[in-house]
Amino acid sequence: MMYLHKVFYADKKNFESIYKNRFDFEETLRTKLYIKPYKHDRSYELYYVYNQKTTKLMDRVWQNDMLLANLESKLPFIAKRAFLVEIISGELQSTNELEGVRSSKREIVETTRKLVASGRGRHERFYSMINSYLLLKDSLEVPKDLKDVRKIYDEITAGEIKESDRPDGHYFRKEVVYVQKKNAVDGEIIHRGILGEERIESKVRRLLDFMSDDTVDLLLRIAIGHYYFGYIHPFYDGNGRVSRFIGSLYLVEKYNYLTAMSLARGSWIRKADYYKAFSTTNLPQNRGEMNGFVDSFLKLLVAGQEDIIDYLNKNLEKLSRAEECIDQDNGLGTNFKKTVMFFLSQNYHFDYNSGIERRELINFIDDGVSEYRATQEFEELEKDGYIKRIKNRPITYVLDTSFMGKL
Repeated sequence: MMYLHKVFYADKKNFESIYKNRFDFEETLRTKLYIKPYKHDRSYELYYVYNQKTTKLMDRVWQNDMLLANLESKLPFIAKRAFLVEIISGELQSTNELEGVRSSKREIVETTRKLVASGRGRHERFYSMINSYLLLKDSLEVPKDLKDVRKIYDEITAGEIKESDRPDGHYFRKEVVYVQKKNAVDGEIIHRGILGEERIESKVRRLLDFMSDDTVDLLLRIAIGHYYFGYIHPFYDGNGRVSRFIGSLYLVEKYNYLTAMSLARGSWIRKADYYKAFSTTNLPQNRGEMNGFVDSFLKLLVAGQEDIIDYLNKNLEKLSRAEECIDQDNGLGTNFKKTVMFFLSQNYHFDYNSGIERRELINFIDDGVSEYRATQEFEELEKDGYIKRIKNRPITYVLDTSFMGKL
């Protein structure tokens, strides 16, 4: 099926009748969500025409979701914990880059690692955002009212929105806001957010009603809702970040949390298509048709999933080789030493060789070896060039470079 905005240029003579037939088709999803394109007098109801192409994309999301769950189940403990740090920090870094927020991956990783390991880092930059993504995995719920939407905004944007760009209404903004075309030299305006907080509130309530309609497939609701949140533009700044996080909240209701954390990653990977999908859907000649946006949204979600799948496959393969190398190394004479090396190999492949405290390693192994004997084994590993001490208080080890060369 040719998207309607393309029909406009390909078959102008029959454009209006094609639009009417699609919109009036018995099986068409009519959303009761309305838009009025910028500098255009007519409003259009968002609609979606069911088709096989989109169904196949939905199936691919589902298949990738099952694959992600299977791959994650193969991760041993240290790798699983480190992978959680990687996936949260990667998603947050992607959304920061999409929003133009300056941050370093290292800074985010270090704060995430503190939070995952011990709950520390409350005063670090990005703490609130990282904690929200961590809670996304287990306990957060989708927003049910305007207050919930504002609460999510406050958590996700904490410390990253200029005071002048904070909402000045009860929940949302009061004044007008314009969206400029990405990378346009002349600052071309392509959209104006909904005017007036009362109208914004009304539109957001209608959006929440649509999102709660479980007669519509969840992926369709998330994709359409993501567009409509951007169309409303309820805040002066941070709308994309909040909308992606809300989308993740809905995803985790039915899909693996790794799929939920694929959204910003995929949006960054396909960012040109991501921005184009919004601007194209806003066009008058698109008449509110959502098929193009839904397909683009699903493709970016798939891209995010498959980026994580590729990461897991590569690192699980590397870890498997490390395990074989450890088993075949005659210099590692005890199970304790082999276990230490396997734990540090997980840290090497999944957590940038950041190191593990000696006390933590002993607690992890817990095989009845006395603390005195364990200390001797660590000293022997260090002396023989298997591990390296990178910190004395507390004593912390990483794999030595001489052993890394074997991996």
